[in-house]
Amino acid sequence: MQIDRRQIESSLPRKGFTKEDTHHRYFYHEYDGKRTGIYTYTSHGSSFKTYGDPLLRSMKGQLRLDTVSQLSDLLLCPMSGDDYSEHLKSKGLLTEAPATTSEEKRQPKRRTRRRKRR
Repeated sequence: MQIDRRQIESSLPRKGFTKEDTHHRYFYHEYDGKRTGIYTYTSHGSSFKTYGDPLLRSMKGQLRLDTVSQLSDLLLCPMSGDDYSEHLKSKGLLTEAPATTSEEKRQPKRRTRRRKRR
């Protein structure tokens, strides 16, 4: 299996990844506005215009996917960004942030004072 580098670089941002250009193009996964620690990268080099099985297997591991077919689904669009996040949750790699009610946000926590001993 081979996937074009342009296809990889165009589909990852649509799946919840942010792109940073350095000596490689890094793609960091974000969930609820925070980076999850899951990332991959592509190379600028002319010898990496298409990614074959060895590079796709490496990318599969970086993205915490179980099979190259799941990676193909992610990159070729049958798997949505939400589906990918659900996959990561099922593996225990993402957790939901505890929901706070608007009352909890408004009410400052009260301090209790200790009484002096006599």
